[in-house]
Amino acid sequence: MVNKWRMAGRCMAKKKSGARGTPWNAWVWAASNLLHIPYYAARLIIRAADLCMARLSSQAKEAGVKSLQPKAGAAYSQLAMQGQAPHTGSLEEFEQKIMTSKSAIGLVLGARGSGKSALGMRMLENVSAKTGRQVCAMGFDRSSLPGWINAIGSLDEVPNGAFVLVDEGGISFSSRSAMSSANRLLSSLLFISRHKDISVLFISQNSANLEVNAIRQADFLMLRKPSLLQSEFERGIIAKIYKGALGGFEALPGRGRHSTYIYSDEFRGFAACSLPSFWSEKASKGYGARKL
Repeated sequence: MVNKWRMAGRCMAKKKSGARGTPWNAWVWAASNLLHIPYYAARLIIRAADLCMARLSSQAKEAGVKSLQPKAGAAYSQLAMQGQAPHTGSLEEFEQKIMTSKSAIGLVLGARGSGKSALGMRMLENVSAKTGRQVCAMGFDRSSLPGWINAIGSLDEVPNGAFVLVDEGGISFSSRSAMSSANRLLSSLLFISRHKDISVLFISQNSANLEVNAIRQADFLMLRKPSLLQSEFERGIIAKIYKGALGGFEALPGRGRHSTYIYSDEFRGFAACSLPSFWSEKASKGYGARKL
């Protein structure tokens, strides 16, 4: 009985002590949280400042890129027949096919430095100037392109109905993964082109880098003069076309250095074109300094 009274007394003492401590604990909690307010406020200010600086940096970078971009508008320049080499069809019909087709696939092949990128950009500029169609370029430095060309970094950025120029050489990858990357890229382009009404002009140094099935789906070829042994290592049908055109290249001014052999249903023969109105060495080698 005595023990029960002692235990009850202890409990009552604890309750009284707890009751006395409750206000003190509340004051301690309030004081500690008040001390934390400056800390959290400082964190918010620092975070807001970081976001503001990042935005200002992004805007400054964007302004810097735009200041470097060529200001020229898109100007049309017609392809011209070249040389006395045999040809079939109509060059005008070929151009009209490119302008009006919702989903055309073309390949530009040729040696390094043969003018493949300039040719691709001339076709891109002609499409923009003649049709007002949205044009995109992948594998080029945006600061070297005018604002009416949408420089993209991935296929997700391609809008419906666009005409897309893709330079395989402007996309950095290792030698062995290069072929698989080029094929994945081209295969993806071929897949989305029909669903999104996209026309594609794909630049590559050699058709051996590309799968046969992808080449079979091409609607036209634009061949620049090959390197010494290039035609020997092309895919079968491309090698055959190249060998048939080699004599024609040699007979043209400058031995065909600035000429293009077009192979399509509408026209087969040699043609010449002017450089894009905004062309520069920077546009040609915009990714030359990128580390692999």
